[in-house]
Amino acid sequence: MKKPLLVLILSILWVPASVFAENVTADSRISQVTVYSNDAFVTRAATVEVNPGDTRVVLPNLVAAFDPDSLRVRGRGTAAVKILGAQVERAFLKETPVARVKELEAQIEGIEDQNKKLENEKNVLKEEKSYLDSIRLFAGQKLPEDLVTRMPTAQDLESTLVFLGTRLKENFSRGLAIDLEIRENVKKLEVLRRELAELSGYGQKVKYSVVVDIEVAKAGRLDLEAAYKVGGASWESVYDARAQLDKARTELVTYAIVRQTTGEPWDDVDMTLSTAQVNAGGSMPEVNSWFIHPYQPPVPVNRGKMMYAAKAGSLEAKSPGDFDMMRASAAPPQLAMEPEMMIAETAYTQAESKGISVVYKLPRRVTIKPDGADHKVPVTAQDLVSNFEYSAYPKMVPVAYLKSRVTNAKDIQLLGGKVNVFFEGDFVGNSRIPNIAPGEEFDLYLGADDNVKVKRELLEKKSDNVLIGNIPSSTKKIAYKYKLTAENYKAQAGKLSLFEAIPVSQDERIKVKVTQISQEPQDKDWKDRKGVWRWELQLEPKAKKEIFYTVTVEFPRDMTVEGLE
Repeated sequence: MKKPLLVLILSILWVPASVFAENVTADSRISQVTVYSNDAFVTRAATVEVNPGDTRVVLPNLVAAFDPDSLRVRGRGTAAVKILGAQVERAFLKETPVARVKELEAQIEGIEDQNKKLENEKNVLKEEKSYLDSIRLFAGQKLPEDLVTRMPTAQDLESTLVFLGTRLKENFSRGLAIDLEIRENVKKLEVLRRELAELSGYGQKVKYSVVVDIEVAKAGRLDLEAAYKVGGASWESVYDARAQLDKARTELVTYAIVRQTTGEPWDDVDMTLSTAQVNAGGSMPEVNSWFIHPYQPPVPVNRGKMMYAAKAGSLEAKSPGDFDMMRASAAPPQLAMEPEMMIAETAYTQAESKGISVVYKLPRRVTIKPDGADHKVPVTAQDLVSNFEYSAYPKMVPVAYLKSRVTNAKDIQLLGGKVNVFFEGDFVGNSRIPNIAPGEEFDLYLGADDNVKVKRELLEKKSDNVLIGNIPSSTKKIAYKYKLTAENYKAQAGKLSLFEAIPVSQDERIKVKVTQISQEPQDKDWKDRKGVWRWELQLEPKAKKEIFYTVTVEFPRDMTVEGLE
């Protein structure tokens, strides 16, 4: 009678420990995001109380489609824990969130109906304007006729003008308001349609869960983090340049335009922006042979339930409650101490170089909705000492462009991007900057300044192609006389680089000669560009400078020369 009991006890003792594993479901939130040029690395945080023994912690209901191979987990707390492994599970949803879909469809329909009403109102305004224009035309014809027989009273004239002026002004103002309202509605429609497409698409019919297997030696609190890579995120640089000519300063503010359509909102998260190319790889792709062959249709793949399982590894803490990140599919890594977080000293972040990439850690938490819209967040700001000067090439554009010669900060790398230019408080247009290294000197173009005028004029053109006695020569000679003018209407002096392109012969039979130069240029082949001349002029306030020169082109009479004026 005792033997069967002994067998039963031994059988119980040999039951695998995983059978007794405790399942703990933890609510998690996105706490940190690192955004790259085409994707992002998201970190989810959860806090659970764990008891001694084998435990399975589940972070459920993750809607973003992420790369399982990128999964990493780490944690710390009062509990003594060993991480045994981690895996990603996904389940197909039986239905989409119908209530939200219907709500979005109703909102889209409402805005479309509103736009139709606005378009109808615009048509009415057009008819009204046509009517007012006809009254104005009639008044313009009738009043001169009345002047022959009687003089209209001042009150009649004033009433007519006031009526027309008021109604036309109201018509114009309302039409402009309608255009602005339609424009805003179009933006709202784009956001709503994008969200509707995401909810109705394949990606929203799948939910993911992160499952972490741990072994608890001592009960306590566990702060668990799971990090993974997701697509549908990007960022790019954009700049505001505010130039102050009188102070010889330029404020350059760097912003990041962040977009994401991951399906999950990033609410009040710590954000890092990185220039690293995650998908580019760290080495050159392997060079393979190029084979060609007849086309073969692909074999259909049967899609069933999928689970991405990680190889079980272990990570043992040196002290209770502290264990570092591990890659879910890798062998057990060595313990590394938790990195110390640096606090930004200013309202903007500082750039940090990490190997071949640059990382910007934002000093404030941000919220980015998954609507694909542009979210503008400040990154850096610097006040640059500026040497302002003008540049002009009046042959192509009779405009003087203001630029600021500045030096980038030693700890900031600027990525290429659009610059919104503000000159003495006014928005004047856009320019661009290339990639700028820390400490590099560069030109920041600030747009055209209407108070500095430049002009290029062809004063005279002479053609000489005869010898004595009206006998045609074998060559033809054309002489052009030009005048370049630069005038400063400002109260401050300024320096101007004035450029001109002199004809350059590419055939030994074509002879080019420049004579009668009123002022020699500083450069005749500027930056090794043949025929590009540059004058460096100091323009005093309210002053004008003129430069004259003559260029003569001689070539065979029977030759047609391209490029001549």
